[in-house]
Amino acid sequence: MRVVPWISGVLVCTIGAAGLCACGGGPSRPNALATTTSTTGLSPRTTSPTVSDWPVRTITSTGFDRDLAPASSVVYWMQGPDALSAEPVTTMPVRYDLVSGQVTAGAAISGLVGSPALTVIGGWVWVVVGEGSETLAEQLDPSTLAVHATHSLVEAKTPYPPSPVLTATVDGPLWVAAGDDVWALNPSSGAIETSLTTAGAVASMSTDPAGSLLYVASQLSVVGGGEVLSEYNAHSGRLLQTSNEPGVVGPGTVAATVGGVWVSVRTGNAGGAYEMSSAGLKVVSPTPQGFGVYDQIMGVASGVSEGVLWLSSLSALTCADPNHGAIRASETIQGEAIEAEGLVASDHVLYAKAPAGGVVAITPPAACWVSDSPGA
Repeated sequence: MRVVPWISGVLVCTIGAAGLCACGGGPSRPNALATTTSTTGLSPRTTSPTVSDWPVRTITSTGFDRDLAPASSVVYWMQGPDALSAEPVTTMPVRYDLVSGQVTAGAAISGLVGSPALTVIGGWVWVVVGEGSETLAEQLDPSTLAVHATHSLVEAKTPYPPSPVLTATVDGPLWVAAGDDVWALNPSSGAIETSLTTAGAVASMSTDPAGSLLYVASQLSVVGGGEVLSEYNAHSGRLLQTSNEPGVVGPGTVAATVGGVWVSVRTGNAGGAYEMSSAGLKVVSPTPQGFGVYDQIMGVASGVSEGVLWLSSLSALTCADPNHGAIRASETIQGEAIEAEGLVASDHVLYAKAPAGGVVAITPPAACWVSDSPGA
């Protein structure tokens, strides 16, 4: 196990008597969500809350972190460059113990990395990275992040930069994609169970809460030109239906829910989020309403976790019913408090990456967890 002392001057870690690394938060950001800070000991010191209903606690304010994956009393993430790159980069898996504050880092990984490139499934932490004509799926110990096994996935010839992405399936396989190649791996052994080829470079994947459907957003061209949304059987990989999404200028994201999938796309300087039904891939919500929560300048990111639809943009953070998009609660953000993409909830806490680096834990209001439709 490697315990990492962050020494950038933004976050201070001290080694206590038990040998654990306790991290103190950096200064709170002005005009942002309410924050709490920690001392350098293991017991946090909470500041008085402001008028905000969505208080934020800094977990770490060091490094550019993404691909957040909370699991029980720990949070995993990838630390590395702020932006994705078509060139190889160096990233590192990180484990943060929410109880002790201990930070454990895995070995540095060099190669092409998409997002998300880390998840937890089958009792392991999985990380994917592209090296030449191969995608390497690394199976890591969840406590130490030591490499248990590395599985090589050979890519077909493709004009797309093969920056791998992945997604987990409830009671099903680990799905890995690079370029237009997609593999289903046994989440315990890493053995390939099936594979398929999509209509273009895979930008995002998501499986529904029942573990029965896999959604894949594929970009038709590296310079824009539209996107294809495909629905597959999440166990066999059989293609069920597709939908062409013209006018998309960048790779969109998908977030599956009960009976549908939320899609976030950019069509220029603006963009939005909308839900497509699993039966027919037709837009079912929200009702067109012009610019607002679901359509904004610079776009709206959407994600579904812990039975809630999370929407984020440059100006607001919103929770909604994932089945039809009814707003449950919303918080206006004055200034950049969180990154729009990559929010994930666990045990009624919402985890996000901070624009200036680091990871924060947000406490949404109780209204976010009140279901107002069956199956939410």
